[in-house]
Amino acid sequence: MSIMAKKRYHMVRKQQADVRAVLRGLISCYLLYLGFRLVSQEGSTPLFYLAGGVFGACAAAFGWFTWRRYRTDLRGAELTPEEEAELRREREL
Repeated sequence: MSIMAKKRYHMVRKQQADVRAVLRGLISCYLLYLGFRLVSQEGSTPLFYLAGGVFGACAAAFGWFTWRRYRTDLRGAELTPEEEAELRREREL
């Protein structure tokens, strides 16, 4: 397979990977929002800053996990040579 060849995906598996990534991304954003809200409250104590930092770190870690998992899911959604051969046979009919 050449470097410039376009990757072909199994549509259902790719759509499932996309949906999972979006939902995980939303969770990561929400964790970041919670951390920001804790830090930005008036009269915040150091405990709020610590909790906000923990939420921010969790959001970053979950975002990293989301990206890595999405890339893994995309690799799993690529068509195998057998699936590509079957697709070519169906198109010829």
